[in-house]
Amino acid sequence: MRASRLDLHMHSSASDGSFPPETVAALAAAGGVEVFSLTDHDTLDGLPIAAEQANRDGIRLIPGVELSISEGTIDVHLLAYGFDPANATLCAAIARYREGRRERARKMLSRLKGLGIRISLDEIEAISKGGAIGRPHVAEALLQGGHVEDFNEAFQRYLGHHAPAYVPKPPVTLEEASSIVREAGGVTVLAHPGTLNRDYLIPGWARRGLDGIEVWHSKHDAVAIQRYRGFAQLHGLLMTGGSDFHGDRTPSLNIGCVAVSEEILAPLDAAFRTRRPVRAPL
Repeated sequence: MRASRLDLHMHSSASDGSFPPETVAALAAAGGVEVFSLTDHDTLDGLPIAAEQANRDGIRLIPGVELSISEGTIDVHLLAYGFDPANATLCAAIARYREGRRERARKMLSRLKGLGIRISLDEIEAISKGGAIGRPHVAEALLQGGHVEDFNEAFQRYLGHHAPAYVPKPPVTLEEASSIVREAGGVTVLAHPGTLNRDYLIPGWARRGLDGIEVWHSKHDAVAIQRYRGFAQLHGLLMTGGSDFHGDRTPSLNIGCVAVSEEILAPLDAAFRTRRPVRAPL
């Protein structure tokens, strides 16, 4: 089956993907994807490199990032698109989020030490290769140290919610994240709502500044797609979609494997033009 022409959700080694940004962009082009977004967690570092490769391959990159916000006691992921990557307010916020990830890692390592497992922050940074640090990097260190047999065990025994080494992310509200992205000329989209199981919160989020919802996702079946399409139509939200590709960390997924409807592109571009009448080149 031909790959989808659109894929607006993927990760590189700039965060928790296994391939460098230029490889991710090249794989998108090779797979027949013509419009894509690199949406690394809490970092913009991979965008310039991905843009260079996209230009060489003649495909379009929409600037993206996946931000973590808090809603009560739950973590929610927001995809941001179409912003100016050089916006000073956005860059400063991303720097704060990135340092928050480092501090979170320090706390997780301290908890692991209390469980008799010694892993240094230097080891985690070596695994992340300079990218934004996340729990998958700690899980990789646990695996390399022989403390677990696979990633699932790492999360179940140590790093998952309610596990002994779990540390919540620094709290960031929907309003804060949406305001920062809006100032930078972008839009915010609720990521993979089917994995969140909090659909009852979507109407309120739409009133509080959320611009869109990820309708198509590798973990959304046909029923979920129709459900979230309905939410988007009812609440006037933009629709997006993508694979959530992480390279070797998601071996069952290829870029473009999710059949994202091309109807999403015109409304997205219209929103970008409204937010950023004069668009600076990436």
